[in-house]
Amino acid sequence: MYPTILTAAINETLDYAINRQACVLIQGRTGRGKTVAVTAWAARKRDAYYIDCPVSTSTETIASAVASTVGTPSNAALEAFLSSHRCILILDECARLIPSRAGRARALEYLRRLHDRTGVALAFVATDYFMRECSHTGLGDYLEQFIGRFRDKLIIPDFISREECTDILKPYITPTDELVDFAYKTANDRGRGGARRLWWLLQDASAAASRARITMDLKFLRAALADYEGRDRLPVSPTSTASK
Repeated sequence: MYPTILTAAINETLDYAINRQACVLIQGRTGRGKTVAVTAWAARKRDAYYIDCPVSTSTETIASAVASTVGTPSNAALEAFLSSHRCILILDECARLIPSRAGRARALEYLRRLHDRTGVALAFVATDYFMRECSHTGLGDYLEQFIGRFRDKLIIPDFISREECTDILKPYITPTDELVDFAYKTANDRGRGGARRLWWLLQDASAAASRARITMDLKFLRAALADYEGRDRLPVSPTSTASK
């Protein structure tokens, strides 16, 4: 994972959480690189545990997922371990823990109580949907204490800035104004994958250029993008061609 202005902000938020044993929120739309950044940060830390939240709202399921990730045999052993270690639990895709509006968010309340009892730091990684649903009338009343535990919130903007695009380009090609313009347009094409789309394009184009033993430039990237968005890779039958 190459450093960008966004990964620096995410790292700072996670550092704050573990240093203060706080609850934090990292929020941004799909494709902004949240998961890649938090897993890279966790891989460098001894007492950081990344949890891909299960699709369940039950206390038992999330407790089992946490205990399994940390490596404790029971919930009692989990609480004892967390109480005696300065740890952080990074909970990704936490919108999965939200019940229907008629239900109770017991899994989220379990995590809030786990933080209160053990002092473990919690980082919730989510899209905008998560907080919007948590704040919904009715569910919001039930989760008032949970929402109030967030000591820091990193709200990632939808658009990818030119500075961030420059950072993303650097590992693959020397940024020029034209390349940054191309990257900015590619990353901010709504509904096409965001920054993740740009990362993948650069990775694939770089690999293709290396295989062909040519230098990757703007013309090559434009051609790679056209191919990346889809082309006919299999023969089209005469019947299907005639019917078009």
